[in-house]
Amino acid sequence: MNEAFLRYEKDSDVFDISFRYVDEVAKVDRQFNFSRQATESVNNFLSRINTNVCKYINNKAERKKKKNTACEVPVLPLDNVDSGKIMLLKNDIQVDGNISCKSLLQEPTELKLVILEKTYIVKRNIPYISNISLPTSMLVGFPTYPTKFEALYTDKKRSIFNWYRNNAVNNKPDSWVHVNEGYLYIPNVPDIGCNMKISCVPWNESDSGCIIEVQSKNTVEAGPGLCPFDIRHEFTKNRLSGKSFRIMSYNILADAYTDSVYSKDVLFPYCPEYALDIDYRKLLILKEIVGFNSDIICLQEVDRKIYEQDLLPSLSMLYYDGIYVTKNVISEGLAMFFNHERFDMLNVESKVISHDVDSPKFKEVWSKIENDRVKERFLNRNTTVQVMSLRSKENPSKILVVGNTHLYFRPGACHIRLLQGYYAITYINEVAKAIREENPGCDVSVLLSGDFNSVPERGVYRLFTENYIPENCEDWRSNAEEEVANVSLTQDLRMSSACGTPEYTNYTPNFSACLDYIFYERDKFEVEQVIPMPSKEEITLHTGLPSIVFPSDHISLCADLKFKE
Repeated sequence: MNEAFLRYEKDSDVFDISFRYVDEVAKVDRQFNFSRQATESVNNFLSRINTNVCKYINNKAERKKKKNTACEVPVLPLDNVDSGKIMLLKNDIQVDGNISCKSLLQEPTELKLVILEKTYIVKRNIPYISNISLPTSMLVGFPTYPTKFEALYTDKKRSIFNWYRNNAVNNKPDSWVHVNEGYLYIPNVPDIGCNMKISCVPWNESDSGCIIEVQSKNTVEAGPGLCPFDIRHEFTKNRLSGKSFRIMSYNILADAYTDSVYSKDVLFPYCPEYALDIDYRKLLILKEIVGFNSDIICLQEVDRKIYEQDLLPSLSMLYYDGIYVTKNVISEGLAMFFNHERFDMLNVESKVISHDVDSPKFKEVWSKIENDRVKERFLNRNTTVQVMSLRSKENPSKILVVGNTHLYFRPGACHIRLLQGYYAITYINEVAKAIREENPGCDVSVLLSGDFNSVPERGVYRLFTENYIPENCEDWRSNAEEEVANVSLTQDLRMSSACGTPEYTNYTPNFSACLDYIFYERDKFEVEQVIPMPSKEEITLHTGLPSIVFPSDHISLCADLKFKE
């Protein structure tokens, strides 16, 4: 029996229905989709089906007749609703065409649609894929997945995905070779030069929907080969357990900062243009992230589109849940993922720092700043702090409060970064205090990761690790017109940098420095392993970052931590 798929929510003004019409004699195989008003009559709805189906079949017949003038091709009549060749059945009895569709939609059980002697069982709100497509860039050794997957009433993890390859020259329907199952596929050498196809049968907890297939527009290409992060992955082959967990932090370089003439000609002229393209870089980024087997992932400079269409869909098929926030009105932002097999998320929140200067702790410092230029510059920033609280499933008394941020980057702005850093550390500390009050008896610990755009000699690092910044700190005078006077800072958390202070975490020919950190409470954790950084030879092999083997101008940080008793 054929199936028609109805999508309708109670009291909605519209409904959608789709079906696949196949006529082997007429050589017709076409998917029809309709979106109609729920209040229209059954006859109006059926007339629309009649018009679309008959128009398609008759046009196909006319084209066939023009190719072969001797061919007798029958033309379908257009009165199929009146003649009962197109109708709706309820409990196998023809439905009165004068009633509204809405009266049927409220209870669509035992509903059938008859189209030119073909009967379709109408199924309501079963899994349905509305859009699926494959990426423009597919590389050997790097994960490939649908760049778009839009579906209704569908559990992607229950759905069935199959991958096929086909020689691009001999692109015949019967030449597809099945190569793998699953949402993610890593192309192999035999796939080079081939188109790929993915098929999906959507499922939820009880039903399956109509299978859908889509082919790639481009062929698989050879990848860049061994990347420096592949070597780093040798230290992270195993997932951790018990009191140990792995955390990584990574500024992945937003597309907005590479997709411009200035970026290509001035900032990164040494990087081939194709390697700056986000469709290329995101494959490297995803492979790098997945290979670290981290339990907590903190990312900066994440484009919303990349989060929604690439990172979240792919990582959610593994064992991650994610959260995302843009930096106020900016198109990129912060993303955090955690291993839901090891942690439960208790709380998530974020703040645009410049929007919260009246918070109790920060207000005391803010009120002491007399330089209006400083205040104006600070208030014009979109810098954001993202925080999530996680309870360990293996050690339920252990709760992590994890922060993620990306501080202001301009030169001559150490005073702005110092104020932002102070806000970030005090804000996350206040969140931790609230979590302790809500969870008495639990051990609540703080981690703060990100791109701080500040070298170890500057105030942000000293504030976090030494707890105090005096009034005469040189950061307050980083801009002559914006000097901050008579302000000192203190904070309570005893923090250290899990990965120490590498020579650089950002590297271009014009600038290199240690800017990124994973800060942790040193009296709460011990560092079990720091994943080695790539060598200078690896970094400079292609002049600087990004390159064909480094997808960002920053280097990812990764460390294994363990709860202390």
